[in-house]
Amino acid sequence: MENFKEFGVRFTNYMTNKKLGVNKMAEKLNFSGSQISNIRNGKVFGTDKLFKILNTYTDIDANWLFRGEKEKSAEMVDNSKYIELLEENRELRKEIERLQRESSIKIEEEKRKRA
Repeated sequence: MENFKEFGVRFTNYMTNKKLGVNKMAEKLNFSGSQISNIRNGKVFGTDKLFKILNTYTDIDANWLFRGEKEKSAEMVDNSKYIELLEENRELRKEIERLQRESSIKIEEEKRKRA
């Protein structure tokens, strides 16, 4: 079917743009590498796989993926850097709290020594 071939081309373009290899994509979707390759090559696949792709990679515009109607770059937002920064921020907050606790303990110890 021609539609699945076009879908496969757009799916491959998405993977290339996001620098996702077959194995990484398969791992994240809990698919086999051959299932990803089949999708990329325009083979027919079930709606369960489509549902998983669209719900895992929320930056894919379904209309673009199916019909090629929207400009891919306008619909794709790379949230990975944002998520990475949020995780780093969370870790830094924990470190700040730890250092504040240590600092207050040292201040209390100094006060006791002087008293």
